[in-house]
Amino acid sequence: MPPQDNVTVGPSENRWLWIAAGCALVVIGAIVVEVVSGQWANSDAPWWGSLAPLAWPTGVRVLWWCVVAVAAGGFRLALARLGIRQHPVVIVASVLPFLVFAAGIALGSAWAAWH
Repeated sequence: MPPQDNVTVGPSENRWLWIAAGCALVVIGAIVVEVVSGQWANSDAPWWGSLAPLAWPTGVRVLWWCVVAVAAGGFRLALARLGIRQHPVVIVASVLPFLVFAAGIALGSAWAAWH
C-alpha cells in the first residue's frame, strides 16, 4: 500500500485529540497548583490560598488526586485511540504516582503535603 500524502483527521480522531488535550491539562494543572500552593503552606497565603487543593479537607484531596489519576489514564486511552500505543508499564507508571499520592494523603503521610 503506497503512503498517503494527504492524511486528514476525521471527527472521531478530532474528538480524541480534544480528550487527550483536556486530560493533559488536568494533570499538568493539578501538579502546578499543588506545587504553588505548597510554596505558600508555611507562610501567609494570598486570598486564593484557600482555593488550592492543599487547603481542602483530606477526603476531598484524596478524591481530587483519584480524579487526576483517571485523567492520566484517560490521556493514555486517548493516545491509544489515536493509534499511539504504549507499553503497559508506561501506562501504569503514569497513573500509579497519583494513586500513591492519594493514598499518602488518605493515610496522613507527611511526604504527601509537598511542603
